[in-house]
Amino acid sequence: MSKKFLNKSIYAYLVRTLSKLGHAGEAHRLFRNMWIYHDQGDRDAYMSMLESLCSLGKTTEALELLQNLHEKGVDPNTMMYNMVFSALKKSKQISQLHDLYEKMKLDGPSPDIYTYNILISSFGRVGKVDETVKVFEELEQSNCNPDVISYNSLINCLGKNGDLDEAHIRFKEMQEKGLDPDVVTYSTLIECFGKTDKVDMACCLFDEMLAKGCCPNIVTYNILLDCLERCGRTAEAVDLYAKLKQQGLTPDFITYSLLERIQSGSHRKVRVRRKNPITGWIVSPLR
Repeated sequence: MSKKFLNKSIYAYLVRTLSKLGHAGEAHRLFRNMWIYHDQGDRDAYMSMLESLCSLGKTTEALELLQNLHEKGVDPNTMMYNMVFSALKKSKQISQLHDLYEKMKLDGPSPDIYTYNILISSFGRVGKVDETVKVFEELEQSNCNPDVISYNSLINCLGKNGDLDEAHIRFKEMQEKGLDPDVVTYSTLIECFGKTDKVDMACCLFDEMLAKGCCPNIVTYNILLDCLERCGRTAEAVDLYAKLKQQGLTPDFITYSLLERIQSGSHRKVRVRRKNPITGWIVSPLR
C-alpha cells in the first residue's frame, strides 16, 4: 500500500495490532514511517510501540522513544515511564534507571506508587541502601502512600545488607499504619533473623504469622527448616516438617535436601547456592 494512503490513524492501528500479535519488527518499521511522515503522533501507537520495545528488552530504543515523544506533540505519561523503568529493572540497568528517575522528577509526570515500588525494589536488590531509603522517603512525602510491596522491598534491602534492627522497626511501622504483613514480609524477616543466628526470633515471627492468619508457603517452611538445621535444632525441624505436611503443602527439592541434612546430621560447609524466589536470599541445601 502506498504511504500516501496511510494516514496516522491507519499507522496507529497497524502498529498497535502488529505489536499485540508479536510482530515487533514489522510494527517498528511502520512506526518509523509514521514518525517520518506525520508531524503529530498517535499516543496509543506510541504506547504500543514502547510496550513492544520494553517487552523485547530493547531499552536503548525505548529510552530514545520516550525522550523524543515531545517532538511529536505527545507528553510522556507516568505509565510510559513505568514501562521503561520495569524494562530497565529487568535488565539490571540501575544507572540508567536512576538517570531516568532524575529526569522524571525534573521535567516529567509525577511518579505513582508503581513507579516508587519499581525503584525501591531495583535499588534494594543491588544493595544500594541509601538510594532505597531515599526513594522510600520521597514516596512518604508524595501524594502516594507506601503499600505492603513498598515495605517488603525496603525490609528486604535493610535486612539483606545488615541493618536488621531498622528492618524490624519498619516491620512494626507498617503495622502501625494499618498495613498487614504478608507471606513475603514474614518470610523475608524470618530469613534475616535466621541468617544472623537469631533463630528464636525467627521462630517467634513464624508463630506470630500463624496467629495472625497469614499462611506460610513452602518457601517460608524451607527458610525456617534451614535455620533450625544449621543450629542443630533437629527435633524442632522434624516437628516443623510435620506441620508443613499437616497444612497440605507439597515439599519441593529444597525441602527434601534439607530433610536429608536433618536425617544425616551433616553440617558440611560445601553447599549448592540456590536463590530464594521471593526474597532473593540464599537457601543452601547440600549437594
